[in-house]
Amino acid sequence: MPGYSRVVLVLTLLGLGTVAAADGIRLRPGMTGVADLGATSCETFNHMYPAGPTGLRQAALYYAEGFIYGRSGKTLEQVVGGLPDDAGWTFDSLTDVMVNYCTANPAAEFADAAAALWAALGG
Repeated sequence: MPGYSRVVLVLTLLGLGTVAAADGIRLRPGMTGVADLGATSCETFNHMYPAGPTGLRQAALYYAEGFIYGRSGKTLEQVVGGLPDDAGWTFDSLTDVMVNYCTANPAAEFADAAAALWAALGG
């Protein structure tokens, strides 16, 4: 039964072994949120933005940090830190690139906005 134990462990770690326990918990409509900001359309991003601009900008920057790390193997701080001192990047200017991209390109995906930030940083 060692193989069976491994399967149970893997299913439990994936959350699949707790289906019966979680079956009684029902989320209200709309509570599931956006699972992957990068797969979200800019149109949806633009719709969500007015409801929580600061929090959404923070989520956008977190996504962009992962995107940039995946492209470069460097953190956002390392990339920005490697630029000339007069580059002047701030939270607002970094996230402005993505917000403005989505505003101008509602049919694009948010991942494209992160790519635009990466390009603006010289990537």
